[in-house]
Amino acid sequence: MAGYRPRKTPAAVRKAAAANKGTGASAIFTATLAGTFAALASVFAKLTMDARTVKFLRNTCNTLVAPTTPICTSMFIAEDGETSPVEFAVRSACFGLIFICNAAMWTLFTKALNRSQSSATVTVINSSANFCITAVLGYALFSEPLALQWWFGASLIVLGGVLVSSEESSSPKGKAKAV
Repeated sequence: MAGYRPRKTPAAVRKAAAANKGTGASAIFTATLAGTFAALASVFAKLTMDARTVKFLRNTCNTLVAPTTPICTSMFIAEDGETSPVEFAVRSACFGLIFICNAAMWTLFTKALNRSQSSATVTVINSSANFCITAVLGYALFSEPLALQWWFGASLIVLGGVLVSSEESSSPKGKAKAV
C-alpha cells in the first residue's frame, strides 16, 4: 500500500521524544533569550505610555543625530493638547514592538520547554533573565533606582525558583512528590 506507515508503539514514541529533547545548554540559552524578549517588551510598554518618552527621544536625537542643531527639538513641537507626528509614530512603533517581543518570548519559551528535561528549570532561567535585564534596562534607559533591597528580593525569588527546580529534577520520574 502506498503511503502506509505502521503505528508507533508507546516505547518508540518515548524514544523519539527523548532524541528530540536536545541539550540542556540550548534550552538554557533559549530560555535566557526568551527572558530578554520579555524584558524588551516591558521597555517598549514603558516607552509607549510614559510621559518621559518625549524627553528621552529628544535627548537621544540630540546626542546621536544632531547635537549642535535644533532639528531634534523642532521635530517634537506640537500644538497644546496635541501629539507631534514623530511622537505618535514612535509610540505606535513601540506599541507594536510589545506584541512582537511577547510573541518572540513565547515562541522561544516554548522551544526551551521542548528542549529541556525540566520545565521548572526553564521557568526559573526565563524569570531570572527577565528580572535582571529589566532592572538593568530600567536603570540605563529610565534612571530607575536599583536599591539593594530590590536585588535582595529578586535574589530570593530566583533562589526559590532554583529550589523548586532542583526538587523537581531530584524526584524520581513518574512519581508525584508529596507536599
